[in-house]
Amino acid sequence: MLKAALAFFPLIAGYLFVSTWHQTRYLIKREDSQKVYIRAAFWGIWLFLLAFAFLTSVKQKIEPYLAFVREWADLAILQEPSDRPTDTAFWLLVLFSTLFLGMIGGYFLNWLLALKTISGQEFFRLLVRRIKNRDHQFFGLIYAYSNRTALKTAVRVLNADLEIILMRSLELTIPVSVTLGNGKVYIGYVTGAIDPGDKRDMLRILPVVSGYRAGEEMKLCFTTWYINVYQRFKKDESLNHLNPELFEVAFPLSEIKTINLFDIKAYQAFQQENDSPA
Repeated sequence: MLKAALAFFPLIAGYLFVSTWHQTRYLIKREDSQKVYIRAAFWGIWLFLLAFAFLTSVKQKIEPYLAFVREWADLAILQEPSDRPTDTAFWLLVLFSTLFLGMIGGYFLNWLLALKTISGQEFFRLLVRRIKNRDHQFFGLIYAYSNRTALKTAVRVLNADLEIILMRSLELTIPVSVTLGNGKVYIGYVTGAIDPGDKRDMLRILPVVSGYRAGEEMKLCFTTWYINVYQRFKKDESLNHLNPELFEVAFPLSEIKTINLFDIKAYQAFQQENDSPA
């Protein structure tokens, strides 16, 4: 039974680790089960060796705890016949330490990445807001930095075309222009989460303007300017019960014909260029 535990615990620990560490959790979502198994086993072995090395170095100091385990554990069940007795209590401690490392290791590395990524100015700004009691998500906002950095890496490694454009939209705070199969066009800011590992089938944006493409040249024609209405929410008493989030639009990816970043000044420049005489 001990031999089975020596194989099972590191594998579980490895899976917990790769599914919580941002650098790997995005990748395993697009991998087949066999590759995920190998990845989990690989990291599980390293976690096991780390736990074994540490506990071996402090074995003399933890001997009282090992003696306690030997007293209550039914060693007869775990002990296997051998000419050389096995210190089952020690190996049990190694296995549970391996599992513990798998549970917290990913989060620990995420925190290190977050502290490495966040700038001193941003950290100070968040700290001031927390002291002034303006923001109660101080630690959550810092931890989110590790997710952003790992997400960029995953998008690049997976060469996720859609997510690359959506990521640029978020980073540059530039809206995207989405053309649907029926010719309808929405221009707005990405509000849905970006996860290259998810089997996403919907895209959610906050529209600022919509329209359609007409004619053989598919010329863009604007019809509805949402941004003008958003600005009235706080000024117009008849609209102050609303907020922009209520106007978010989600549509299936299967209906999207094209998607690209949209900058109004660049669009106007292109229009002027096209309208200028040759």
